[in-house]
Amino acid sequence: MLLIFVRSIFLVKIGGITMDDLLQKYNDYIRLKNCRAEYLLSNGIIIDFTYKEENFIHLLGLHKLTDIQLIQLFNDKSNKKVQTKYIISRIKKNKFTDAMVKASVFYPDIESRYESFSYDNLTTLTYTDVVINFNPALIKSKIKSDYLLFEQKSNNEYNHLGIAEDSNTKNRYIETFFHQTTDMYIKGQTIVKVKSFTLYSPDNQIIVTDSF
Repeated sequence: MLLIFVRSIFLVKIGGITMDDLLQKYNDYIRLKNCRAEYLLSNGIIIDFTYKEENFIHLLGLHKLTDIQLIQLFNDKSNKKVQTKYIISRIKKNKFTDAMVKASVFYPDIESRYESFSYDNLTTLTYTDVVINFNPALIKSKIKSDYLLFEQKSNNEYNHLGIAEDSNTKNRYIETFFHQTTDMYIKGQTIVKVKSFTLYSPDNQIIVTDSF
């Protein structure tokens, strides 16, 4: 894969076709659609969740770019047209692009997660620890996740994957993915080791598995 920089837009060259970087992030994520991840913890707890297309906008943090009209309409709960599928259709048609994302005055608020968002980081085998019963009050966070998987990078920075529970279905889903330069999200929290990780295809076949 060759990355090229043209007119302040990151584009991906695949098979001679240039792809906008936002579309590439969507294509990375959609590879996981309806796949199920299962983390077995050292205390016997199993965390499992399914990758859903409707989580993409929030995972990438696009809902925070409130100076973009399309996102304003998306955040308006009374608007029945501009929902996740509509946003994704605009991305596919290059009507909502990487350049538009990065032109937002709120882009710095999501920059770390946006730049780190990839298939590899969403399915990494290096999430070897997890915060259980995450207490957002310790850092005045609005995160709803009660599990916060994390990996410590070589530069002592962290990737986090927040897993929350749907209050209606009781199913778990990925609430958030982000990169953090400090240990603020894990300091003072209860941490448990991940014992194993398995990724299943939509028809329940094992794609990858690993033990720690």
